[in-house]
Amino acid sequence: MKTGSGFALALAAFALATGCQKAQEKAQETAMEAAIEQATGNKVDIEKDGNAVSIKTNEGDIKIASAAEGGTVALPDGFPGDLHLPAQRRIESAMDMAGMQMVNMQTDMAVAALSQEIEQAMQARGWKREMAMQAGDGSTLVYSKDARQAVYQLAKSDGGGTQLAVRTGHEGG
Repeated sequence: MKTGSGFALALAAFALATGCQKAQEKAQETAMEAAIEQATGNKVDIEKDGNAVSIKTNEGDIKIASAAEGGTVALPDGFPGDLHLPAQRRIESAMDMAGMQMVNMQTDMAVAALSQEIEQAMQARGWKREMAMQAGDGSTLVYSKDARQAVYQLAKSDGGGTQLAVRTGHEGG
């Protein structure tokens, strides 16, 4: 086989494989849309872009991003700047669901030290602590400010450090 035709064949195979992968992703999106529509009775549109998925409904949009192993994702657009987050962190996932935002992250800080840091920073920023609870190797902290709520859930990571989930939105929402 001539070198030129081998290159052309390889290029065609690559184009076919890429096209099949995109077709497979579109088929998966269509199947997910149908399942969600059947379960909820609402029309949905799902778009996947790398590690991010957007689900558009007539009741609002949901955006979810997940990091690849060891990676990080950005905070959701409009994530409140007055919430405390540890300086050293790796955001593993982020979600924005019609006014409720949630991020899950990993930090090297110990649960007790991170809990104390969150408490001091949130109160310094005008948040009122509504609840603090500790159980085993974890804790939950709940704050409110201006009809908004912030919930911090901390758990000791198996590999050391802390898994931190932060959820925020309007109270009662």
